[in-house]
Order: sequence, then structure tokens, then C-alpha cells
Amino acid sequence: MVEDAETALAFFEPDSSRPADPVAAVMSCVEQRARALLLDGPALPAAFFDLSTGVAGELVQKLTNYDIRMAGVVPDLLAQSPRFREFAREANAGRRVRFFTTRQEAKAWLESF
Repeated sequence: MVEDAETALAFFEPDSSRPADPVAAVMSCVEQRARALLLDGPALPAAFFDLSTGVAGELVQKLTNYDIRMAGVVPDLLAQSPRFREFAREANAGRRVRFFTTRQEAKAWLESF
């Protein structure tokens, strides 16, 4: 867990050296009392980008249930499927989940609350 002393924002960031289970990451947020989740490129499993698997939908539902925000770092959104790009556009219009091209942008958004 990372804690920003200035804003008292705590967010959980799983080890990005291997894909994480997004729902388990939300549960780690709950256990550690983190209010936000940062998922960086390699930490997002391939199933997350395939909306037919339900992984992204389940994650968003859990985030909503536990009042947790998520910033996902996806450097090349154009490399994803049209359905995922549409999902990302819709998510970026809300306050719960957003996608960014850099970690710096993602962290800045998480810290803005």
C-alpha cells in the first residue's frame, strides 16, 4: 500500500511484475483500508481486456460495492479491442474508474480526491 502524507490518500498497488487478480486486488484494498487501486499495465491480466470474460465488469462492481476508485495504466489504448476502448471511454467519463497512458497521470488523478 502506498500512502500520500499530504492528502492522506492510501492506495493499493499490486506487484506489476505479473498479472494480478483484479478482484483479489480490491479485496486487498478492503483489508488494508485503501480507498483506491492503481493497476499498472502488466498487472492487468489479458482477461481484463476481453470484456466477454466478465473480469472487467466484476471488478467495476466490486469497486462500486466497496467505494474504491481505480486508475488503470494502459499506455496504448488503441491496441485494445473496439469494445474495450468504448468501455474505457465510458469509464473515463465517470468518477470510479479511469484509464491513463502514464503512471504519473494515474497517480495524479487518484491524489485529486
